[in-house]
Amino acid sequence: MLSSIMKYLLVFIAMFASLISAQTFSGRVTSSFYAYERADSIDVSSTHARGYQGFQFDYRTKNLLLRTFGQVNSDFNTTIDGDGVLRMYNLYLQWSNIAKRVDLKLGRQPVFGGINSGTFDGFQVKVKATKWLKFKAFGGGLLPATQEMKIIDDLDKNFLVGGQISYLPKSDLQVNASYNLKRQNRPGYNTRRSDEFGNVYSTFIEPREQEYQFVSLDGYWTAKKDLTLFTRHDFDLNHENLTRSEFNVNAALNEKISITGTYLFRSPLLPANSIFSVFNVADNSEYEAGINYRLNQRMSVYLNSAAIVYESDESIRSTIGLTHGNNSVQYFLRRGYAGVMDGFNLSSYYPLMGGKLMPNVMISWASYKIDENVDEGINLFSGSFGLAYKPIRSVSVSTQLYLLSNKYYDNDYRFLMRLQYWFFVK
Repeated sequence: MLSSIMKYLLVFIAMFASLISAQTFSGRVTSSFYAYERADSIDVSSTHARGYQGFQFDYRTKNLLLRTFGQVNSDFNTTIDGDGVLRMYNLYLQWSNIAKRVDLKLGRQPVFGGINSGTFDGFQVKVKATKWLKFKAFGGGLLPATQEMKIIDDLDKNFLVGGQISYLPKSDLQVNASYNLKRQNRPGYNTRRSDEFGNVYSTFIEPREQEYQFVSLDGYWTAKKDLTLFTRHDFDLNHENLTRSEFNVNAALNEKISITGTYLFRSPLLPANSIFSVFNVADNSEYEAGINYRLNQRMSVYLNSAAIVYESDESIRSTIGLTHGNNSVQYFLRRGYAGVMDGFNLSSYYPLMGGKLMPNVMISWASYKIDENVDEGINLFSGSFGLAYKPIRSVSVSTQLYLLSNKYYDNDYRFLMRLQYWFFVK
């Protein structure tokens, strides 16, 4: 089935290419195999062997681009809902540099910038009004849950619209203002409930319509490549409150030492009409600082620590590590409302055969408690071993074996294998 779908896709793309006289055709085809065992309930488990066929094709002329990015998956042991469905993550046509000022996208596409992020079916237009002023606007329907190639039902209740204004007075300074409105109506479903006497009855649950509406202001400034400042502030228009405020600084003190500092305020994101609006929600503030010291061209030592503060609780996290080329070792510590945990991470990549063969190993050990007052901690071990082989520039094969073991999972094994093929044709 996978091969037949890929065949029709290639035929469609070839026909399109002949119509627009494409100058370049590039792409990537990825075949993956994933095997694992899942614990469905106590003493009941199931094994799965899943296959994934991914693809990305680009046809490009001087000003036109057709981009496709999708995947088909199936389970060789057990049929899972959604298997065999062609999932399209991107399928859009882009027309660039219209009148040397406008870029236009039509189709299934991603959007990023400021408060805006997500994928939708619709349009996106970017306008370079002047050298120092840019505009972006977009709108369209949300993707169906299966991400298959169809337009979602009830577009008036399932859509994403927004825009952004960018002000660039200098090459090292940029300020952006963005707006985002997302409305989503989840489908209803039948379920069984019991009344106060224990009698079971069937009922239809119809979720409330969800809506998020935000405005955001962000900006960054770079001074002489040694100092970078970034700030961002998001405001919820429906609940009329600040949901995020961030200040970030990165500075290189000299050729060997660099420091970072971050302040982050967060408030829970709640859609309009959410039932959670009736509860008291807790804001939190996060303070983080870090330092990196480069011993030489290949070796660095780093340390960072953060405090997350609630009104009546707090938590800390700290990490210290050493990197040497493709190898690293790290010690981490967590304390606070989420429990207690500390442990080590080690990773190593060692290129062989001039970089064509790359074995790698990653090991992690941790001891944790879900509460500081618990007497006995739980040990957790996880690790992986993998090989990546790239015999020629356009082909790569990689395998990875994962292992996890703790009090609840005696031995959890997972295996992943992936084959990728890249091509570029003029």
